[in-house]
Amino acid sequence: MDREAKEEYVVVIQAKDMGGHSGGLSGTTTLTVTLTDVNDNPPKFAQSLYHFSVPEDVVLGTAIGRVKANDQDIGENAQSSYDIIDGDGTALFEITSDAQAQDGIIRLRKPLDFETKKSYTLKVEAANVHTDPRFSSRGPFKDTATVKIVVEDADEPPVFSSPTYLLEVHENAALNSVIGQVTARDPDITSSPIRYFSFESKTGYSA
Repeated sequence: MDREAKEEYVVVIQAKDMGGHSGGLSGTTTLTVTLTDVNDNPPKFAQSLYHFSVPEDVVLGTAIGRVKANDQDIGENAQSSYDIIDGDGTALFEITSDAQAQDGIIRLRKPLDFETKKSYTLKVEAANVHTDPRFSSRGPFKDTATVKIVVEDADEPPVFSSPTYLLEVHENAALNSVIGQVTARDPDITSSPIRYFSFESKTGYSA
């Protein structure tokens, strides 16, 4: 019998006296048989490949996307836990199991840098939490899927080559004399032109 194919059966039972011979009385009753679920089905991902994108400046802990494995069983027999088992982003991403929605939530655990690496590939696994040893031969009660995550570039501020500069100038230097140089670079791949401004230290206004 297979609960996933047919969960309930209705049986009509008849009883006759006089050994069932003619003239005897009879009575009937209806019996409803409901099958109890057992964990005999593995989880299966809805798709073998998932695609997500994330800005490089996203806040740590942000949910990147969700993956889901379906299980034909019900109740605790359908519960699955999710794990990242392989890939080049295992140190940057984590996956948690949503017990209510029965899916896996991929979150960012370390900062991303578009200029360093633009995409990652993860191998995720969904495994039954409650397995039944009587059906171990039907296993494994788990499934895997591939997750590709594309990192999107975000506009980042220029970075000076040094946090502080020490410049010396002679007291008799002529006006508009060059006394030194400061440099900054744009970490973005587009390398937008950089404009320099000076600020009055007391007021904070541009000089």
